[in-house]
Amino acid sequence: ADDQRLVGYVVPAGGSDPCAFDTEALTESVRERLPDYMVPSAIVPLASFPATPSGKLDRGALPAPGPTEAPVGRGPRTPDEEVLCRLFADLLGVDEIGVDADFFDQGGHSLLATRLVGRIRAEFDVDVKVTTVFRNPTVAQLADRIRKQTRSSRPRLRQMTVEENRR
Repeated sequence: ADDQRLVGYVVPAGGSDPCAFDTEALTESVRERLPDYMVPSAIVPLASFPATPSGKLDRGALPAPGPTEAPVGRGPRTPDEEVLCRLFADLLGVDEIGVDADFFDQGGHSLLATRLVGRIRAEFDVDVKVTTVFRNPTVAQLADRIRKQTRSSRPRLRQMTVEENRR
C-alpha cells in the first residue's frame, strides 16, 4: 500500500483500559529520546497483541491506525502558503492542513518528503533539498525558506511537440 508510516503498538501495563491510554504523553516521551525519523506518526493502544497459533506476533492482525486528520489551525496568508498547504494535504491524504501543522507529525515520512521536494521544485522553480523539509517541517517555515531562496538557474521542464524534440 502507499500509506507507509511508522506506527507504534502498545499494551498498557497492568491491564489498564487501552481507551484511556495517553498516546500524546508517550509520543512526547519517545520524541525526547529518539531522533525525529524514529518517532511513530501514530500510536495504537491494544488490550493485547494478536498472536498466531504458534504464539508469535500476528502482524497481519494488527489494526491500522486511524486517519491522521490535522487540525486545520491558521490558514494560508500568501500564495506560496496556499500552494504548500495544497501540496501537504495532497501528500498526507487530508482535505486541509494549517500552516503551522508539522509534516511529520501528520504522518509524513522521508519518502513523502522526497515527493514533496519534487513537487516544490516543480511549483516554485527553486532548488530545495529533503533536509530543508526536515529542518522546516511546517508550511509557514517552508514558505519562508522558499521566499528567501533564489529561483533555480536550471531550465523549467515543458511539454514539447515531436518536431521540437527532433531539433
